[in-house]
Amino acid sequence: MMPAQLNAGDRLQPVTHEVTNEKMVEFEKVVWDRGRNSHSDINVAKADGIARTIASGQNQMAFLHEMMERNFGDAWVYGGKISARYIHPVYAGDHITANGLVTEVGVADGKPRVTLQVWCENQDGRKTSAGTASAGQPAATRSWIGAGTKAGAAKAAP
Repeated sequence: MMPAQLNAGDRLQPVTHEVTNEKMVEFEKVVWDRGRNSHSDINVAKADGIARTIASGQNQMAFLHEMMERNFGDAWVYGGKISARYIHPVYAGDHITANGLVTEVGVADGKPRVTLQVWCENQDGRKTSAGTASAGQPAATRSWIGAGTKAGAAKAAP
């Protein structure tokens, strides 16, 4: 359940995913099929001097986006901004948690705006990415969820 309004110091509800080799390969195909690379092929990774395949930064960005979408609803989808750097590799078998901490609540262009520190960390608590994000105050609406989906049907129910 998202709060009616966020304040500086509030933490977002985190999102955690296990990263598997199968998911890394599939992610590479769905997001941008670049062929064999160090994200999808151990032989290419070894040729690049990497002992094992690593998840692409886009994987972590997807986790951060999901966390923002779940916590902000339409306020994220329509007007959210994010900037992140990837600072430690993510490997198959890692459990990655996307986190957010509200650093400022203010007004931009006459509308409420929430600024956050965002980051992903692995199961050992090591940060794998870090950055900033901003969005309007959380909105309960999720206009991108269609009535034909299970979630959309629940949204439309009285």
